Amino acid sequence: MMSKLPLYFIFFISCSQLFFSSFSFSNSTKLCPHHQTLALLQLKKSFSVIDNSSFWGCDYYGVMAYPKTESWKKGSDCCSWDGVTCDKVTGHVIGLDLSCSWLYGTIHSNSTLFLFPHLRRLNLAFNDFNGSSISAGFGRFSTLTHLNLSSSEFSGKIAPEISHLSTLVSLDLSRNYGAKFASHGFNSLVQNLTKLQKLHLGGISISSVFPDSLLNQSSLISLDLSLCGLHGRFPDHGIHLPKLELLNLWGNGDLSGNFHDSVRTIPLWSWIYQTQISVESFQLQWEI
Repeated sequence: MMSKLPLYFIFFISCSQLFFSSFSFSNSTKLCPHHQTLALLQLKKSFSVIDNSSFWGCDYYGVMAYPKTESWKKGSDCCSWDGVTCDKVTGHVIGLDLSCSWLYGTIHSNSTLFLFPHLRRLNLAFNDFNGSSISAGFGRFSTLTHLNLSSSEFSGKIAPEISHLSTLVSLDLSRNYGAKFASHGFNSLVQNLTKLQKLHLGGISISSVFPDSLLNQSSLISLDLSLCGLHGRFPDHGIHLPKLELLNLWGNGDLSGNFHDSVRTIPLWSWIYQTQISVESFQLQWEI
């Protein structure tokens, strides 16, 4: 019977089967891996959802606060969940944006948050993590380019492993007023994270002499070291910040220096038209 079928019909059927099997395979690779779905569901269970845990900051920055994890349901593809971004080919979770999500709870060192080796972006800003430490687990994300933990009630010593994130271009730990760098931790971060374009540590206790090496980070666009307990003398030479647009050193009362001479080396266009300098409570000599 098969031999009597027209050849073009057999060819059509074969091509159709190939197309649909390829289509099915293509879609299946985009599904979130099962173990990552379980890890996210476990992460959800580790937090409470409290309406007031995202503070004022979300409104201030024009970001709508709502419980993103409410959409995380067992039996559904995690790539469709709020705040989750997946690789379109592999399905691996590559982005988590849980900012302004009303989350309350502690991030322990064994949290399933740290089970996403392909993560590129992580944003946990404006939640209440109840004094959690910025632990060594955050240093496991070897492909991370953006990390935002700002305004989320982290405290204690920042694990030195944070300086292992050599692919970071944006790091924001600001407004976690109970957090501090361990001895030499800040210097290690500056030396290792050479691709940084944005470094915001406002309110983090650094209690260090201002590191000269920071002023040779040619990729830096935005630098916020306000209220960091910096001391010593601000360097007045060897500055190479050709892309700098924002510099905030407010609230470092023990930091001194001839700031006017220091910024002469910042390109004139950047300095006059783009750079926003906030230097109150910074002991400056404005000699020309």
